[in-house]
Amino acid sequence: MAGQVALIEDDHTLVLNRGAEAGVTVGMVFTVRAGDGRVITDPETGRELGTLSREKLRVRVFDVQPLFSRAHTVVMTDDFHGLLQIRFAATPVEEVVTVDVGDAVELVPSRYRQDADGAHG
Repeated sequence: MAGQVALIEDDHTLVLNRGAEAGVTVGMVFTVRAGDGRVITDPETGRELGTLSREKLRVRVFDVQPLFSRAHTVVMTDDFHGLLQIRFAATPVEEVVTVDVGDAVELVPSRYRQDADGAHG
């Protein structure tokens, strides 16, 4: 399931343009993705294979309406440590992640979800 950020409600809450009519339920986790515009080209054929995108952060749905849903920030994965979902003893430097209306969102399969407290789901 995929959609887009429809509204940035506050620093930790996003509104997604998918709701109950699209099958969204409370507890679903979505990744917010950003394309960096780098095109991947097959060196053998010259064919465009696609563009790179990176995960900005994850959000968990807490409110579902028929046509939209609201979700809170769960975990940032904009770095190597976040992608591996490894807990480190040192407190990471807090970085600002910019989310824009129109950023793509994509449902995270349950085997790749991470709870807000860092436990694997």
